[in-house]
Amino acid sequence: MSMYMLMEYLWVIKVLPDISTWELAKSLFLSITIASLPEILFAYYFVYIGYEKLMNKASNKILVVIEILLLLALNVLLIRYLSYWITQKLIYQGQLADKNPYDLGLLFRPLIYTGFSSGLALSAKLARNQIAAKEREKNLIEEKLSTELKLLRNQLHPHFLFNTLNNIYALARKKSDMAPDAVMKLSELLNFMLYESGKNTIPLSIEINFLDDYITLQRIRYNNRLKIIYTKETDAPEKKIVPLLLLPLIENAFKHGVDESRFESYISIMIRQQQNHFHFNIENPFEKKQKNFTDGQIGLKNLQRQLELLYKDYKLDITDSSSVFRVTLYINLDSYGKI
Repeated sequence: MSMYMLMEYLWVIKVLPDISTWELAKSLFLSITIASLPEILFAYYFVYIGYEKLMNKASNKILVVIEILLLLALNVLLIRYLSYWITQKLIYQGQLADKNPYDLGLLFRPLIYTGFSSGLALSAKLARNQIAAKEREKNLIEEKLSTELKLLRNQLHPHFLFNTLNNIYALARKKSDMAPDAVMKLSELLNFMLYESGKNTIPLSIEINFLDDYITLQRIRYNNRLKIIYTKETDAPEKKIVPLLLLPLIENAFKHGVDESRFESYISIMIRQQQNHFHFNIENPFEKKQKNFTDGQIGLKNLQRQLELLYKDYKLDITDSSSVFRVTLYINLDSYGKI
């Protein structure tokens, strides 16, 4: 419409240089409004009816093209009719140079304007459709990832509870005085599982407290059988991390480094965090005959998949050289959810 107004203004001001500003503005508004209505109607038809018919595989393309061309021709003739009999005769009182209503040369202007406005409207619709499609795709991906994460966590919860209950059962079988303390620690762990583990992220301090309780429970179970080296260094404990992300690594260390080892056992755990840079190292001895012991482990596969889904910037290294199983994990905490 802006282009139409500019062309109309240049034409009128040249033919009627003495026309007043008020008369010019009023005449331009009326003539452009009258001429634009058929363009708008055709653009609406073309975008929402004609184009949809063309895209429909079941439609007869030749008939649809003929229909569009006929309506375009009628639209151009209608604009020409309105321009001459209303714009020229009524609005400008026959003062313009347009003297022949059947001048075919003047049909090109409404044809160009109609084609331009229809093409512009179609482009806008296609752009909106593409944006909407991308948004739907994004929502579907997020929904799929959310569902997968829930399934991963549902796998982890019974796995964790199974191992922990086994530990307490072993203490009860020994009639250990530590059994009541172990049950108390388990209740604290369950409290975390109920109220914190379902959140997307939690403060690092809460996650570390959970690991502290779990390690304390293991100390109760193994007593002096196991040497645990556990160091922590954090300068921003309020930073957020995904809950239960580290538990599979610690569980595996106790299972394969202690339960399945015939020799003196130890577990070394190191947590270091500097702002958004989080480092976690854990190592334990293992016997070479436990070949492929990482394959099929719910915890490790669970962790790897969660990292893929949740963090853009991370690095997970797993080595088993020199009878020592070692896992090194780095996470950029600020890269959560930015995949």
